[in-house]
Amino acid sequence: MFKYVKRFLKALNANAHPGDIAHAVSLGLLLALVPKGNLLWPFLFILTMFIRMNKGALFISLILLSFVIPFIDVWVEKTGFILLTQPTLHDVYAFLYATPFIGLTRFNNTMVMGSLIWAMVLYVPVYFLSRVLVQGYRTHVQPKIVNSKIYKLFFQLPLVRKIVGAVGIGGE
Repeated sequence: MFKYVKRFLKALNANAHPGDIAHAVSLGLLLALVPKGNLLWPFLFILTMFIRMNKGALFISLILLSFVIPFIDVWVEKTGFILLTQPTLHDVYAFLYATPFIGLTRFNNTMVMGSLIWAMVLYVPVYFLSRVLVQGYRTHVQPKIVNSKIYKLFFQLPLVRKIVGAVGIGGE
């Protein structure tokens, strides 16, 4: 886990593309929203491992957003219920349920369907918000931290110098 936090901080403070971090946060939201007790979550998780993005940001956002998701479960469940009870879509759902392996995704569960809809709706706004936050951090917050006396004193401590040298945080 330390490796992913290190990668995230390195990408955040380096010249890594903000889009890589923003996609990771958006996909972290998707994985945090989807319930884990079905075939859909492992499929999405494995799929995200093949996408070029900052894996540290993915795991950090997945963990942090998993604490927020229970507060919107009511709306997610209502959205799934509304969508699954539409009479015009019953034939589509019957076809999907009869298709091999699609039924194992539990798309017919109100929480799964609602979370997929919410994830698709929130993906683009979360992407752009994350991108703006990364760029804002790099232009406004990072220079203040690096130029602060506390930061400079902290990295002058002998123990911190040894750790930074051994782990390669400052030199990478």
